[in-house]
Amino acid sequence: MYELKSNKKSLESQKIIYKSLRRILLNKPLNLVTVKDICCECGVSRTTFYRNFNNVTDVLAVMLEFFYNDYLTKREGRKNQLLFFFEYWYYHRDLITIITDQNEYILKECMKRHFKNADNEYLNNLKFSMLSSLLSTWSKSKKETPKEMEEITREIMNKKCIELLLEF
Repeated sequence: MYELKSNKKSLESQKIIYKSLRRILLNKPLNLVTVKDICCECGVSRTTFYRNFNNVTDVLAVMLEFFYNDYLTKREGRKNQLLFFFEYWYYHRDLITIITDQNEYILKECMKRHFKNADNEYLNNLKFSMLSSLLSTWSKSKKETPKEMEEITREIMNKKCIELLLEF
């Protein structure tokens, strides 16, 4: 997977490509979008596209990675981490919706890369699965505020864990 470039020209190309992809996805599913579609939409060459991304799905993955790293940086020192989690992603719910509608694996893999508890792989999987599912459901519903999501999540998590996991 490529990443956002640090030089100004490449970064600008990546943003243009990403915005074009988002416009295309309003009318076409991700699996039918081609590099040609994106290049025609935004006016960049195929060479420019491939200099910045491996494939169409990579555009979403790279942008999500950018925002996730931004989230991790900004959350430092926040007293209420859960509320900040929902506040931050509230402003990026459209990206989360696109990703979860088109290829939820992108979100799960991004989160997975950032959970670093090497001692407990099961805990890591539980964390990213729960958080990605919460974001996915919330981004589609567009009902609750970040504060309401924090309260809902705390209410759910205050149940006994075993009961919660075994409830069907």
